[in-house]
Amino acid sequence: MLKNKMLLLSRSHYSLALAGLFGALGIMTSAQAQTLQNYDWSGPYIGGSLGAAHSRASFDASTSDGFPGSYFTSPDPEQIAAETDKSASQSRLSAGLFGGYGQQFDQLYLGVEAGVNSLSFDESSSSGGIYESAPIATFNNKISVKADWQASLRARLGWAEKRWLAYLSGGVAATEIRMDATFSDDLSGAGAFGRDSDRETKLGWVIGLGGEYALSESWTIRGEYLYADYGKADTTALITNPAFPALANDLKSSVDLKTQILSVGVSYRF
Repeated sequence: MLKNKMLLLSRSHYSLALAGLFGALGIMTSAQAQTLQNYDWSGPYIGGSLGAAHSRASFDASTSDGFPGSYFTSPDPEQIAAETDKSASQSRLSAGLFGGYGQQFDQLYLGVEAGVNSLSFDESSSSGGIYESAPIATFNNKISVKADWQASLRARLGWAEKRWLAYLSGGVAATEIRMDATFSDDLSGAGAFGRDSDRETKLGWVIGLGGEYALSESWTIRGEYLYADYGKADTTALITNPAFPALANDLKSSVDLKTQILSVGVSYRF
C-alpha cells in the first residue's frame, strides 16, 4: 500500500516536472516568436554572398587627320571608329563580402553598407578591314579589357515589416580596369604599328534593391541586385610606319564598362 502511494507520488512529481518543462519551453518559444515578429533591424552586421556577375564592355576608338604629319587620311578616322564600335559581355560566378550599420525608426530603416564582389571579367574585341583611302592595304585593331573585382559604398533606405526588410540602395562603386590596345596595318612593307596598355582604378555609381528575412535574432538571409556604371576608361597608342617616318597619329581606344550582380547572402547581426 505504502509502495503504491510512493509510486503514485513519484509519478505525480514527474508529471508536474514534465508539465513545467513544456510550459517553460512554450513560454520561451512564444517569447522568441514574438521577438522575431517585431524584429529590430538596428545595429551592425557582416555577411557573405554568392551569385552571378554579368559585365558588359562597349569599345570604341578615335583619331584625327587633316593636320601636318598625320599618318591617317580621310576617311580613315571614321572607318576605324565604325569598325571598332562593338561590345562584349560575360557572366561569371561572383562571391562577395559585406558589412554595414543601420537604424530602424518605427518601420523606416536607414543604413550604410560597404561591400566587395568578384567580377572575373576578361574580354577583347578585334576589328579591321580594307582601307577605303588605300584599298591595297588592310588594318587591324584589338582592344582587351579585364576587371577582377568591384567595391561599393552604399546608403540603404528600407521598410521593415515583421521579419522582412525591403530596401533600395545607391552610392559609389570602384573597380580596377586593365586595358591593352594594339593597332597594325600592312601598308607599304612592314606597315604601321602602335600599342599601349593602361591600368586604372575607376569610380562609378551603383544602385540596387533587395530584401532580407530574419531567420533568428542574429542570422538573416537576403537576395540583392546591383547595377554599376563606370563610364569610359581609355588608353592612347602612337601609330607609326617605318615607311613614312615623319608621319604619326595618336589612336585613343576606350572601354565603357557596366556590371550587374544578382546574389543571395547570409549575414550575422551583432
